[in-house]
Amino acid sequence: MGRFTLPAAPHSPRQARHRLTPLLHRLGIEGELVDVALLLTSELVTNAVLHGRGDPTVEIRASDLQVWVGVKDPDSRIPRTQHADAGALGGRGLHLVDTLAHAWDAAPIAGDGKTVWFTLPRQSS
Repeated sequence: MGRFTLPAAPHSPRQARHRLTPLLHRLGIEGELVDVALLLTSELVTNAVLHGRGDPTVEIRASDLQVWVGVKDPDSRIPRTQHADAGALGGRGLHLVDTLAHAWDAAPIAGDGKTVWFTLPRQSS
């Protein structure tokens, strides 16, 4: 339903938010769901830029029940949540995804790479 590739650069999380917003609106997604989707996408793109080995690609799909967003990068290492010290500047991105997403995971891609994805319900439960 929508896909775009970003450079592996510090401005890419912001660029992802700007490019994803109109896609979400075209799919009829509004309000808090947009905010959460943008935050979680930004976190996944940040991880792909900081820890990946190439340009991340963002993909969005939606059904009547949920929104699926995936961030693909050519690094095959699967991310894991890690303990972040209270004073640490980073290390909380996947904790946010784990807390706010309905579900999330990372799927290896044949050859090299992975897609880290999350889902959000379209209707509040």
